[in-house]
Amino acid sequence: SSGINAEYGDSRTEVKGMESSEQLHQLMTTALRHYTVRNGCLPERIIVFRDGLSEGQFSLVKQFEVRQFEKACIAMEGDYVPEIIVLVVQKRIRTRLFHSEGSEIRNALPGTVLDHTVTSDHLYDFFLVSQHVNKGTAAPTHYIVVHDTTTLKPEHVQQLAYKLTHMYYNWAGTVRVPSVCLYAHKLAYMHGQHLHAPAAPELKDKLFYL
Repeated sequence: SSGINAEYGDSRTEVKGMESSEQLHQLMTTALRHYTVRNGCLPERIIVFRDGLSEGQFSLVKQFEVRQFEKACIAMEGDYVPEIIVLVVQKRIRTRLFHSEGSEIRNALPGTVLDHTVTSDHLYDFFLVSQHVNKGTAAPTHYIVVHDTTTLKPEHVQQLAYKLTHMYYNWAGTVRVPSVCLYAHKLAYMHGQHLHAPAAPELKDKLFYL
């Protein structure tokens, strides 16, 4: 429903091999202005799902990317200080989750969350199984919260992550990561392989790259 959710995508060209963009504050500023035009106000909370990082790169997000998000907020009119939470999304992991039914061991059901015992003792993280598989083992996705100034409870963050795996329009079921991660991959691929420039303004609120 256009009254409940809406998409907006923008892209920039970066130096090959760069894991982070120096233009994030520009992209965030543009997105915030678009949100304001559409909704008549700025968002009270910003939730970022960051894909494609290893644990050794978490400091990159904390020290570089979060500062760019904050810089974009400062550029807005008024004293704008939203709540911000940034989650790193990892799907290339070796962890597997199962549950037992009597004497049988089965795959964990879609929606299963594990946020204790096997999680890190120094990180705010959890594992989420979002897909049903008929063959083999269901692989969970690892979510690590690297920055959080929100009042969201862990269960709210977990529920949001799971619900977003239902929102990918190219697939009728759930996907392994939040839909916004896949949309970002699709847009980046089209930019790098075909457009070589940002899309036309009238296309940025449409999923033209699917």
